[in-house]
Amino acid sequence: MHIPIIRYHDVEYINKNNQAVNISAIFSNPNADESKVSSYNFSATDQLMKAATETGARIIFRLGENIQNLGSATGDNTPPKDFHKWARIAERIVAHYEDGWNNGFRYTNIMWEIWNEPDNHQCWNGSFDAYCEFYKTVWRCIHAKHPDADISPSYAYSAENRAKLYRYIRDNGLGIGHCFVHHYWNDFAGIGEDAKKLKNELKQYGLEADIIMDEWNYLSPDGKWNNLAATFYAIQTQQAAAWYAKQLIHMQAAEDLAGAVYYASDMPGFWTGLYKLDSEGKVVLLLAYDVFRYFGKLYELGYEVKPDKVPEDTYVLAATDGKKEMGIMVVNDSDKSKEVDVRIKNVRLDEYKIQMKGKKVHATGEKIRLRLLPYEVSFVNILTQ
Repeated sequence: MHIPIIRYHDVEYINKNNQAVNISAIFSNPNADESKVSSYNFSATDQLMKAATETGARIIFRLGENIQNLGSATGDNTPPKDFHKWARIAERIVAHYEDGWNNGFRYTNIMWEIWNEPDNHQCWNGSFDAYCEFYKTVWRCIHAKHPDADISPSYAYSAENRAKLYRYIRDNGLGIGHCFVHHYWNDFAGIGEDAKKLKNELKQYGLEADIIMDEWNYLSPDGKWNNLAATFYAIQTQQAAAWYAKQLIHMQAAEDLAGAVYYASDMPGFWTGLYKLDSEGKVVLLLAYDVFRYFGKLYELGYEVKPDKVPEDTYVLAATDGKKEMGIMVVNDSDKSKEVDVRIKNVRLDEYKIQMKGKKVHATGEKIRLRLLPYEVSFVNILTQ
């Protein structure tokens, strides 16, 4: 899929025997000596980190715990009792993955996120002032021994809390590598403006960081958070594939958005709209899986090509490698079938090899005619002969 960023948070959400990523999984005995190698169990987390690194993706490693809510077997929203000891444990985890400590690694692709959603009581059941102090303690401890470590706070939903955090970071000489944001809704058309506002919030306090939406997904307006069944059903439908494609196009157009991480790829039947499990536990790919694969192909090609004269209820994203290949994702965001003509200025498409999944397609002169079903997402691959 050519995934650029992988985030580790809420790992093994419903598995009470989880041994990965969470501080309580890696350092299971809170009374142990944090300076000793024997106090840590990195084996399960090492496997995940190796797998992610081998894809070439950057990694967001959330230092903290899974969310504590209904369904979570591994969540903990309790702030650490001893901020300084917790910070030293976090520093040793950074040392394991960046400096090779404890038979570790020398990765250079990790963004360290301190906790998750500190103004959501399901994640941080303490005051926001306490989180600010916690961030200072952890940032200083890690930064003292790893001055090049990429450290950032997690996202605060409240603008008032974000202002408090940014002021605290400025006044205490702390750093912020990235401004993480979480977004769940049924339309991301305004995400570019939202990212710009976050940039401006940072500037008010003399801070600068790229904006990464490290959690995003659909949220049904029918009951919102109080009726997640509507969301979990909707993201498995054909209409969801068109929805995901449209939102990816909105995000790509957002100039101030540096990246986005889908939440989540490992919760089939819940937050995962890419695949489901059948009655035998086998993976069944959903239509949205292809949408992410198409976007990954465009990302691999590298150079976006802006479309014009796009019909109503149609969305297009295109890219080229600048040499011999071009990809075009076309979205029919309506409940009616339609025909769409694809043209490339001054190019005779009948002289190129054209591929589409599951369809035979032929070019006539300078155009390709696509017949799209309701809410269908098609991908046209154009190659030199």
